[in-house]
Amino acid sequence: MVVFSHRTFRWSLTRRMMVWLLGGVVGFWALAMIGSGYGLWATKKIMSFGRLQKETQEQQEQLRSSLDQAVALENEVVTLRKQHTELLKLLDPKAPAGSPLPPLPGQPQPNATPLPPGTQERLSRLRQDLDYTAKQAAVVRARMEPVIRAWTHTPSIPPTAGYLSSGFGVRVSPFSRSNESGDGLLGYHTGLDISNALDTPIQATADGEVVEAGWMDRYGWGVRIRHTDDQETLYAHLNHLDVKAGQKVSRGDILGAMGRSGNATGVHLHYEVRRNGKPVNPQPYLRLQRQWLRALGRQS
Repeated sequence: MVVFSHRTFRWSLTRRMMVWLLGGVVGFWALAMIGSGYGLWATKKIMSFGRLQKETQEQQEQLRSSLDQAVALENEVVTLRKQHTELLKLLDPKAPAGSPLPPLPGQPQPNATPLPPGTQERLSRLRQDLDYTAKQAAVVRARMEPVIRAWTHTPSIPPTAGYLSSGFGVRVSPFSRSNESGDGLLGYHTGLDISNALDTPIQATADGEVVEAGWMDRYGWGVRIRHTDDQETLYAHLNHLDVKAGQKVSRGDILGAMGRSGNATGVHLHYEVRRNGKPVNPQPYLRLQRQWLRALGRQS
C-alpha cells in the first residue's frame, strides 16, 4: 500500500505476474553472467602484439636455421677442397695449385711418384667425403630454394593480435543497408575480423609491394599488398597508415594501426587474402609458417 497525502492507492500483484517478474530478473542475471564470462574469455584470448611479434621472429629464426643447412654443407665442401689442396702440396710441393688428385688404387699411374704408406687410402676417403658432401649440399639446396621462394611471398602469419570477432562467409550484416557485398540483412563477409584495442599494430603477413594505401570507401583507411602475380592481402579499417603505395615490405613490417574507419561498428582489423582477385578464406593461412616448420622438422 502506498499513501500520498489524502489519497490511498492499492496495488496488488497476481501470482502469475510475480513469476514473470522473477523470471525476468533471473533471465537478466543469466545474460549478465554470460556476457561477463564471454568478456573474460575474450580477454584471455587477446594476445599482446609484442608476444605475437616475438613468436613470429622465433619461427622465422627456426626456419632460417633449417634453411642454413644447405649453406653449412656448402661451407663443408669448401673446407674439404682446401684440405685436398693442402694435402697435395704436402705430397708434392712442386705441383701447381689446383692439380688433380692422384689416381685411385688400381688405376694407371703414369710417372707416379711413390707415396707414403696409407696416403692413397686417405686420398680415397677424402675424395669420397668430398663427393658425398657436394651431393648432399646440392640436394638440400634444391629442396630449400622452392621453400624459400614460397615462404617469403605466401601469407603465413596472423596480421595482428586479438580475437576473431567475425569469420569468412555468409553472415548477418552489421549494417542494415551496407556490407562488403551489397545491401540486405545477410551479407558475404570477404575476410576475417580481428578485434583488439585501438592502435594495436598491424603487420604484413608476407613479403610484397604495397599497391594501394589510403582511403578505400567502406573499408576506411586500408593497405593492399601484392605478394605474387595472383596473390594479394588487404588490411582495412585502420586508424592510421605507416606505409605508402609502391613501398616494398617484408613479413612482419608494420603497416599501420587498428581502428574503426569506414563501415565499422567497433575497433577491429578486416583482413582479406585474395587469389586471382577473388577473396578466399584467410583462416588456413594464419598458421602456415608454423606448419612448414613442423614439416621441416620431420624431414630433418
